[in-house]
Amino acid sequence: MCTKLRMLILFLVFSATPALGQLPEGFLDTFKPREVGPALMGGRTVDFAVYEADPAIFYAATASGGLLKTVNGGNTWEHVFDRLSSVSIGDVAINPADPNVVWVGTGEANNRQSSSWGDGIYKSTDGGRTWRPMGLRESHHIGRIVVNPNDTDIVYVAALGH
Repeated sequence: MCTKLRMLILFLVFSATPALGQLPEGFLDTFKPREVGPALMGGRTVDFAVYEADPAIFYAATASGGLLKTVNGGNTWEHVFDRLSSVSIGDVAINPADPNVVWVGTGEANNRQSSSWGDGIYKSTDGGRTWRPMGLRESHHIGRIVVNPNDTDIVYVAALGH
């Protein structure tokens, strides 16, 4: 079982258990990992961007379904990129100093013939309500965006191109 899944199960079990000694030996070994996502190519999540100062705010980028935002830890989601020319997302990044500043690179970097290429990188300064194209229109596939934590006006982008 993967470490992150084991830690999540431990958290859920221990937070619901009044005394730690109540778990039988080998309890976690009874859990078997399984796929819970879509079985088809069209439902892939390619990236998450979490605002570290408040982890309840994060974005989920999808290969062919746009960008979703939650402000309550995933209890509810809002589509925030569905009115733009590309819904194929390659990466998303949040400014570590301001959760309203979000960067999205379009065009999935691991294209599986089920998503189209993108048309560059976009920036939102209002938490995803509006977006402004920032360039790299011909890059087609953006695989990574990193906001410089020392100077958030500098953004590094890994773009494939034609």
